[in-house]
Amino acid sequence: MASFHACPRELTDSILEQVSTCDLAALSLTSKKLHAAATPLLYSRINFSIYRDNPRPLIHLCRSIFQNPELAIYIKSVRLRDGEPEIQKLFQHPYNHQSRTPKASPPQPTDEDGLPEFVSFIAGSGLSYADFWIEKLRVGDLNACVALLLSKLPKLTTFRVGYAVALADLEGLEYGRKPPETAGESQFLGKIFQSAAFDKSNHGISRFQHLQDVFFPGPLENDPGRNPEFSNPRDVMALLSLPSIRSLSGWCLNPSSFPFTWPAGPPNLSHLTSLSMSFVHVDFLAQILERTLNLKKLSWEWKYIADIDPLNTDTIDLDRFVEAIKPCQDTLEDLTIDCINTVAWDDYERRYINLRGSLHGLDRFANIKRFKAPFTLLLPDWDDEPKESTRLEDSMPPNVEVVTVTDEDWVPEYPYDRESEMAKLRAWITETAATRTPKLVEICFYLTLASDWVRYEKYEDFERVFEGSRLRHRIIKAKDEEPWNDV
Repeated sequence: MASFHACPRELTDSILEQVSTCDLAALSLTSKKLHAAATPLLYSRINFSIYRDNPRPLIHLCRSIFQNPELAIYIKSVRLRDGEPEIQKLFQHPYNHQSRTPKASPPQPTDEDGLPEFVSFIAGSGLSYADFWIEKLRVGDLNACVALLLSKLPKLTTFRVGYAVALADLEGLEYGRKPPETAGESQFLGKIFQSAAFDKSNHGISRFQHLQDVFFPGPLENDPGRNPEFSNPRDVMALLSLPSIRSLSGWCLNPSSFPFTWPAGPPNLSHLTSLSMSFVHVDFLAQILERTLNLKKLSWEWKYIADIDPLNTDTIDLDRFVEAIKPCQDTLEDLTIDCINTVAWDDYERRYINLRGSLHGLDRFANIKRFKAPFTLLLPDWDDEPKESTRLEDSMPPNVEVVTVTDEDWVPEYPYDRESEMAKLRAWITETAATRTPKLVEICFYLTLASDWVRYEKYEDFERVFEGSRLRHRIIKAKDEEPWNDV
């Protein structure tokens, strides 16, 4: 141990970085030097599986930070994963979540937990929502605790949360269902980031000058939840206005009209390299992308939820989408496009999406290497009947290396069945892939949870497509994924 103590600090840090958290905590108690070396590592990555009934780990972390403010400087990453099985299921089975998710009964913070210090800090901030924040904190509200933690972290670089945090009012209802609401006073986290980005007064909360990576899950099918976090478009505008933001994955409602006005002026998005947005209108996306200079990865999901947002319509214009992403033409390397229709609220009438135009303009995006889209977007220009002249490869970037196609079918009177889709895929592989997409090395087939392919386990049609081909190919089943672990 004496020789280890004599090691230079750089070598000590390098060794301790390989030690598990439990062992690191034990080592920190053995000597003052190891305590000083281990403490920054112990606090650098906060990675919890959270439970709505037990916010105490967050409360006690906040207490430690209030008692020892220097600890806040060490925290670079906060990842709050969903620990409850019922919440995890929302990533794959979001239907009727209000009737299937148990209510939470968290314990109320006490004076021993540090409540007086917390209340004094919030009250002294002068924020317009301080009283409501205090009220929610007193009853152990999870998001009030998360907001308290974030407000004290000036060096935070990564913030990732699951549904327990993103859905502020997630709880079960024994009888009946409440209609979705998307505007309320419980959106603590969105307000925290708005205050940091747009309020120049001395409120005492972090400005998040170093925040680079933000992830929160998208809305739940036809019910985005009551007062969901980050649903206000100003919340996403605030995140995009932070000076170091590099990666943002989430969703929000649309502004009342386009073009919209950035609250603090158009941001500098030169650092943004990865953007994943669902629900946002293509014109909203266009105003974001026109500010980017180095975007390499883009995922856009048009999720149509009836009667929630007047700009969330049942029509997607693919030509307009291609035009919207044109500012990224020289930098984009990874592109995912998706569309999801849902049933109407409290109604089982299917709301289908209508398509206009095509993705043929992607032939100008020479740097895209990875591309994912459903067959229904890749085979446009049909009028109730399949067209012999329509080619799958005409919607592909020319230098793509890995293509993932999905089997979602949400367009009315879509004329291509499984056999005709496979025929189009086969024609591309055998006839034009060598010249039209010469760098192609792999094709993946992504099967959704409701896929007939999974239900009947008949994958030989897909396998036959590649007979005689050297292309790699594989099937990815959504049911085998655990997306809550990606938080």
